[in-house]
Amino acid sequence: MTVSDCILLLSAIIVVVGWFVNSYLNRRHEIAKKRIDHRLETLKSYLSFFIEAQKSKSLDGFNDVQVSFYLYGYDDEIELVEKITSIVTTKPDNPEWLKLLTDLSILVRNRLRKQLGLPKVKKP
Repeated sequence: MTVSDCILLLSAIIVVVGWFVNSYLNRRHEIAKKRIDHRLETLKSYLSFFIEAQKSKSLDGFNDVQVSFYLYGYDDEIELVEKITSIVTTKPDNPEWLKLLTDLSILVRNRLRKQLGLPKVKKP
């Protein structure tokens, strides 16, 4: 095997390995884009729900928000959603669920802004 054959073989190996690495990185990028699309949709739908819940003082549509958080939410968001659900199912007249909705709203808003690369808002 001559030096030119070794260079040719090494070049082919580098091209093939580069192709596999590029495919792997592109796949990770596509998955990350899909994940952020679903996550942003969840956060935006929650904010729409929150504004409507503040006006009407009801939880109409909360089931859809709950499912979205179970699918795409972080642990602390899911925990707040479960607290809201338990309060509403055990003591429906308890106004504490509105405070928890506000806490979840602040958490969601800051996470949404972070994922979009925007600074946090200091006001609640």
